[in-house]
Order: sequence, then C-alpha cells, then structure tokens
Amino acid sequence: MELNELIAITKDELIRRIESTHALGVFAARRSKFEGWLKVELIDILIAKKRENVLPELGFIDITFEDVAIELKTVSTNYRIDGFPYVHRPITENVAGVVQDIECLGLNPNFKNKFIIFTVFPLPEGHVLWPNHLKVIEDELGKACCPQSFKFCNGIPGAIYYGKLADE
Repeated sequence: MELNELIAITKDELIRRIESTHALGVFAARRSKFEGWLKVELIDILIAKKRENVLPELGFIDITFEDVAIELKTVSTNYRIDGFPYVHRPITENVAGVVQDIECLGLNPNFKNKFIIFTVFPLPEGHVLWPNHLKVIEDELGKACCPQSFKFCNGIPGAIYYGKLADE
C-alpha cells in the first residue's frame, strides 16, 4: 500500500468525523489527547472500505491489516488560540513520542508497509515554531508527511499528518 492510497481511503472521512464530533472540540480546548478515539474511528473507516483483518493493538502496533502497520499519535501544543484558555503542553516531548513510535515501528519486521498518522492541535496556520518540530519528525520518517488542515467544531485549528516509513 502506498501513502497516497492510505490517504485516499481515510482522510476525507476521518477529517469529517473530527470536525463533526463536538466532544473533540472540548478535548482540543483542553489540549487533551484522543488517540483511543482516533484508533476506533480509523478502524471503523478501514472496515467500511473493505480492508480485511483490521485489528487494534497487535504486537504493540495501534492498527494492523493485511501487510500494513499504522501508529497513531495526537500532538497537543501550547500555541495560543484567541478565545481559549492557555494550557501548557510539552510539545517537544510530544514530538519525541512521535519519533519514538516511528523508531519502534521501523524495527518491526512483520509488516511491509508502515505508516504514522498524527494530529497536531491547536495549530494556527503558519505558526513559526511548528516547522522546526515537524522537521524532527520528517528526519526520522524518511518520507515527507502530507498535512491536511481541519478545524474542530469549536473553531480550533489542527492538522492531520500522514507519513510512510522508508523501505529498508
């Protein structure tokens, strides 16, 4: 499976679900993570797209099916958003968590196609610090991420990134 195929079968529906789920706006305002929700929704989308043997938590990998392994992360930032309270979050540690998942996934020999999908929020468009954090992830990933912007139902901006680990 290629990166563009995974994006094509999941992106639009996943973003629709993020934007229409009111509770996620509450999570975003508090900068709370929602990886469990993301896992359930992505599995639901994959099953609806007739992917076979979609499983959660197989060998410490968030989602697996066929010859595909997917790790999921939610990266909350401390970037200020007008109209919402400031909440401190350790963005450097969150980015390190994404890199750690990429490293672990890369060591797993059981899957040919290895992907990372992560959301970043709040993420105001053009934020000057985010590109530095993203570069750390892209350096480890070996293939550029493909950002897709969205807004939670309360207007908080975010982005979802898809990346594929480079073939060994």
